Amino acid sequence: MDRIFPARWRAEVWLFVAIASLYFFSTSSARPWGDATPVWEVADSIVHAHNFHPETRWPPTLPDGKDGQLYGLAPLLQVLVHVPGAALQRKLSVWFPEYWALAWRLTAHLAPTLLGTFCCVLFFGICRRLGMRPLAAALTTLALAFASSVWVYSRYAYSEALQMLCFTGMFGKVLDVRERPTWRGASILGVWMGLLVNAKPVFLVSAAGAGLFLIWSLRRNWRAVVVVAAAASASAIPLGALYLWYNYLRWGSLTFTGYGVAVSAVGIAAGPGLHENALVGLWGMLLSPGKSIFLYSPPLLVSLFAFGRFAKRFPYLVLAMVLTVLPALYIHAQMISWAGDYAWGPRYTVFALPVLFLPAGFLLDDWLETLAGRRRWLGLGALALAFLLGAGVTYLGNAIYWDHFIRVEAEATQAWLGVPNRKGDSVSAPGAPCSVCFESLYSLHWLPPFQHILGNLWLLTHLPFKDDWVKAEKDAPWRRYTNLQVDIHENYARAYVDWWFVEYRQPFPKLAWSLMIALPGLSLAALIFFFREIRRIARIPRPTERNLPARPPVAEAPC
Repeated sequence: MDRIFPARWRAEVWLFVAIASLYFFSTSSARPWGDATPVWEVADSIVHAHNFHPETRWPPTLPDGKDGQLYGLAPLLQVLVHVPGAALQRKLSVWFPEYWALAWRLTAHLAPTLLGTFCCVLFFGICRRLGMRPLAAALTTLALAFASSVWVYSRYAYSEALQMLCFTGMFGKVLDVRERPTWRGASILGVWMGLLVNAKPVFLVSAAGAGLFLIWSLRRNWRAVVVVAAAASASAIPLGALYLWYNYLRWGSLTFTGYGVAVSAVGIAAGPGLHENALVGLWGMLLSPGKSIFLYSPPLLVSLFAFGRFAKRFPYLVLAMVLTVLPALYIHAQMISWAGDYAWGPRYTVFALPVLFLPAGFLLDDWLETLAGRRRWLGLGALALAFLLGAGVTYLGNAIYWDHFIRVEAEATQAWLGVPNRKGDSVSAPGAPCSVCFESLYSLHWLPPFQHILGNLWLLTHLPFKDDWVKAEKDAPWRRYTNLQVDIHENYARAYVDWWFVEYRQPFPKLAWSLMIALPGLSLAALIFFFREIRRIARIPRPTERNLPARPPVAEAPC
């Protein structure tokens, strides 16, 4: 495939600069909240105090470590990716103390921005290696970057961007090793697998699925299977040892991670929480009114439409998707707070978004090549509509931090529908508040009056204009169903437009306006250079099959 569709590294460099610049331009002004708080604090502690102790106990029920000190719950890799940002923040606070507040908010988002950008570049490379033409690969990559939840989770200091990058890297390298089962390729694959498990240990099931896929694909060449297994294991073992060492450092046990009373080696809680019917969980993540993946990344509707023809063309790719994506989704679907809990859309599906975009990309590729006349305009217009709709939804996810509407809807739900009885919830400790239990989130997941996308749209029509809660509540989404004035004053007062420029243009006008002009300008210039490279690649003649050098079948590929 590389012979047919040559790659130009300059195109990937310009693509990286274009996406990263726009991601930085649109980044959040929020400090790391929730799960991200101790992750950032541990990274800062590594830089400043050379230890692994955060300041915040999160979740509140987290026990102390084996030495009686507080440790973070997240795996070490989630912390290490923030170490460069924390180190840069410490330097900037010394060099430019007057910009400390602004620098801290931006450096906290450095890691997810770069990781999300790198993931998009990896996706572009996978598209090219699979044979997608350069223009279709470029447009699909931009749709992934700016018309899906990838953009949202590349703005926040959570671990989804890291998980997505590691999964995409592993998936792409699995396809490479299937074609060329060499020591070098298998070793790189092992690194990706080790990184993926360190990003979130539940993905051990995805790594196992990738191994099963390669065993099946190479089943006629057992020498290749042995070589791949040995090389991948050898390169993954050090990363696995790092994961186990960090567990022992914190809790005095190689397999205990802090989740629940007893946790297995894959990091799945053996206590309460994983007893939802998996079909109900999948129903929620795929088709519910509040958390459907198709609502939060609309271009996936194109992938759904194109999946049949994609499966006929790439049956082995579908098998790889089933064996790597579904196991992780199945485990997450069993969570009693199934849909990604306190987040924008179904957070537990974000890792698979790049892979799920592939059918849409090949449909675009086919239509650009084969359709003509009215059919061409109608087909491409439909695809453009899906991509524009995705961009609009993603903009709403970026404009308002997801926590704001969730808190508002929780307040409105209780004022309108009543306070649920949480005494018997099956997740939290007795008497402890549970913001991610069914009793707290059923309205966000299942009731159309509290749909998150519509909720952010509603907030965006009021917050920039400084409307008070009384005026805003009059056209709130739930007002379609009730004439009651629902008191939302407490949490509405906390909401704001989540963009760094809004908060810092007055205290730091020169720096803020300089970045306001420079970052989108750099992104636009990089896009121009990127599409120039795409045009050059497209002009390279595609050799016909008869002119291609003979390639041995996959089963007999040299090791």
